[in-house]
Amino acid sequence: MGRRHRRSKVTRVVNLVKKIIAFFFSHIGLCALVVGYALLGAVIFKAVEGPHEAEIQAQVKAAREKAVDVVWNATFRVNRLDSKQWKKTVLDEVKVFKTVCMQSIRKGYDGKEYGKQAQWTFTGAFLYSLTVITTIGYGNTAAKTYIGKTLTMLYAIIGIPLMLLFLTNIGDVMAKIFRFLYAQSIRLKFRLILWHKKRKAAKIRRANSLVSRLTRGHRVKTDSSVDSFGLGAGADVEDLLTARVEMEQLEVVKNYSNPGITSFQVRETAAAQLESVTVPISLVVFTMLGYLGVGTTIFKVWEGWTFLESFYFCFISLTTIGFGDKFPSTSVSNTDEAQEKLVITSIYLLFGMALLAMCFNLAQEEVQNKTRWIADKFRSKDDDDD
Repeated sequence: MGRRHRRSKVTRVVNLVKKIIAFFFSHIGLCALVVGYALLGAVIFKAVEGPHEAEIQAQVKAAREKAVDVVWNATFRVNRLDSKQWKKTVLDEVKVFKTVCMQSIRKGYDGKEYGKQAQWTFTGAFLYSLTVITTIGYGNTAAKTYIGKTLTMLYAIIGIPLMLLFLTNIGDVMAKIFRFLYAQSIRLKFRLILWHKKRKAAKIRRANSLVSRLTRGHRVKTDSSVDSFGLGAGADVEDLLTARVEMEQLEVVKNYSNPGITSFQVRETAAAQLESVTVPISLVVFTMLGYLGVGTTIFKVWEGWTFLESFYFCFISLTTIGFGDKFPSTSVSNTDEAQEKLVITSIYLLFGMALLAMCFNLAQEEVQNKTRWIADKFRSKDDDDD
């Protein structure tokens, strides 16, 4: 009895683990896993690299303050008339300060002021984590300690495959959603066409009925049918016949005289298009350019860049080229506004790469269909020649 109880417990635990694993590899689970992994990286790299950055900045600040004090004191201690001695004292202290700066640069000092500018804030570390697993690698922020470099390699080994899985999965889901919305737009278009045709057909039927009664010698009082054609209460047979002639000249009667067949043809066309709906490449390119345009506007306002520079940064980032020659430099500070900018930049990159994966998915499908169509065209041509 005890063995059965233990087996049932083990079975429940195994099933629970399977459910957790299945959830993490679902669409929502993958999103949560990637974001959670990036947050974990932010915590780790901030804890490892943050104190090192603060220590180096503090050392440089202390050396600079010491050099200023030495120069100030030398002005009073050294004979003011002896310029050589004063210059020698100041020069020696400047050399000491230069040595401290060079040592700090080798350890990762980048010239930022202690307590005012820092790369390894939580949001900065989060953006660094994203640039690692997305392989963008701007290079403006990099691990300086041996522990940080080792953790970066281990972090990338797990994070890059996870990110590729995320982009493949989410890109496929977004492609299905986009395809569904495109299909709905096609349905809406044909519904509007059908509504327009039915409305025109009903209008023509009222006009034909009205004119046929008048041609048999009946006078018709003003009603809704007359008003619908813009004829006043004093309309007579000649006016109505003139209206009909004008309509016939416009071929309205010819086009809409049989609404049943027309509606059937519209429905057949809609069904044929919805059966094998594919998003046009032009719409895919327009969507991607629109997203790049949004990012271009944002960074142009933030950084004061030109339109081309902003578009260049967004394109280089989303294609994971990441030269690093452009980066939101004004965001590298400890102010709340700068931290918000880093968060928005991270979200823009993460969603943008998923959108890019969706566009590649849709474009690939369209290219495959076009290639298949061309192959069938040539195959049928060869059969005709035979």
